[in-house]
Amino acid sequence: LGSTTILRGFKISVACLDAFLQANGVDETYGTPPMLQKHPDDGPISALLYSKITAAGGTSNKHGFRVLIPSREGHNASTVAYVAYSWITIYAHRELRLGDDLSTEIPTGFEELRKEIVSHCNGITNTGLSDEGRMGLFAVHTHEYPGSYNPPELLERY
Repeated sequence: LGSTTILRGFKISVACLDAFLQANGVDETYGTPPMLQKHPDDGPISALLYSKITAAGGTSNKHGFRVLIPSREGHNASTVAYVAYSWITIYAHRELRLGDDLSTEIPTGFEELRKEIVSHCNGITNTGLSDEGRMGLFAVHTHEYPGSYNPPELLERY
């Protein structure tokens, strides 16, 4: 099952993200969405993001940050990833209330995290992105994540 995720955060090449992860003792993604036994919020990547946010003075919820990787890009591993501070998942359809569903307030420490991840792009050639670390509102097709997520459409039905 796949879904679409609308997110606020920044876009980064997988090469730069993986360099950041490796430098911090976390396994690289190689452009493949992490398939964890537990929910992504409990995974090593989200834990690393949260530790960096708190080290920069952030006080956000520990489940408030996630790396999302498109499930397919030309039927190969993705070359781009997204680091999100706010997101919603769309299973079939959903009315978007961007002001309510997605926070526009950038959490304390998130900019420092963005700069640290982008700094790992130094020395990497041909990342495929001309705008590493660009903040924005993005739509990404993602794999269904394991864990406790059930889309509202299914919760209403059952």
